[in-house]
Amino acid sequence: MTKPPVELPPIGAGGFQPLDVAPPEGGEVQVIASGWRLAMREFASNRLAVLGLGTLVFFVLLCFVGPLVHPTNQTLFNPLSVELPPGGGHPLGTDEHGFDELGRIMKGGQAALEVGFLASAIATVVGTLWGAVAGLVGGIIDGIMMRIVDILLSIPFLLIVLVLATKINGTVIEESLLLGFFSWLVPARLVRGEVLTLRTRDFIHAARVMGSGRGRLVYRHLIPNALSVVIVNITFQVADAILALAYLGFLGFGLNYPATSWGDMLGNAQNDISSGYWWLVYPVGACLVIVVLAANLVGDALRDALDVRLRRR
Repeated sequence: MTKPPVELPPIGAGGFQPLDVAPPEGGEVQVIASGWRLAMREFASNRLAVLGLGTLVFFVLLCFVGPLVHPTNQTLFNPLSVELPPGGGHPLGTDEHGFDELGRIMKGGQAALEVGFLASAIATVVGTLWGAVAGLVGGIIDGIMMRIVDILLSIPFLLIVLVLATKINGTVIEESLLLGFFSWLVPARLVRGEVLTLRTRDFIHAARVMGSGRGRLVYRHLIPNALSVVIVNITFQVADAILALAYLGFLGFGLNYPATSWGDMLGNAQNDISSGYWWLVYPVGACLVIVVLAANLVGDALRDALDVRLRRR
């Protein structure tokens, strides 16, 4: 016996409608956006995050473009303009060497941002590769690699950095390498945890069946799918590196003259606050707090935006 033909419901009468058919008048078409677009939409809806991002952009322009608008002498000692209050040609006064304080803030901000982003990049690259390899390989190799991470994490960060800071020349590159070398441990643990969940997914098994080696699995599959964790961690690494550079500068182990950092400026001016030279302490301290707070706000918002479980909609 032949089965009777099955009649499909007519288009427009409760049946399926082709994609190229215009919706009925007054109707709406719901467009499903990609994951990254949804994440950026979630990030843009966070006012504090947008404010933090705008603050970071402002400080980048202030520190790198500002010296072109407000050029100042930062190398020659001027005894006639020592510790002048704000006014005249010095919007934030001068310091104990006669240097324009606004110019020093911009110069210190350059070093802080350069060290922050460079140290964060170094820590992210090393930590991501270390965690991805450990999580993918597993077994005794994973155990050895993560025990190394545990041992290094048990060493007081500030103590070892202070000891090693006495052995370097105090340049931006060397400070970045120093801070980056001891900052990759946290991203390594985060990426490893993410890889442990990813390596059991079907697309990883499919890639193995198709002949992908461990190197290809790491670079083409595991790291791209762990980017959300990596991106969020970068913002916190930037804030931590800026604070660490400020610690070193305040304790006298920062950048060498004529380079400076906000920590160097605070360390040099710690005795001036009691003498009434407030402009040597409060502006640079406010810049340090605002930049670190802005980076943390951006990081918190990125975490909420990239994690689908934390999205508000």
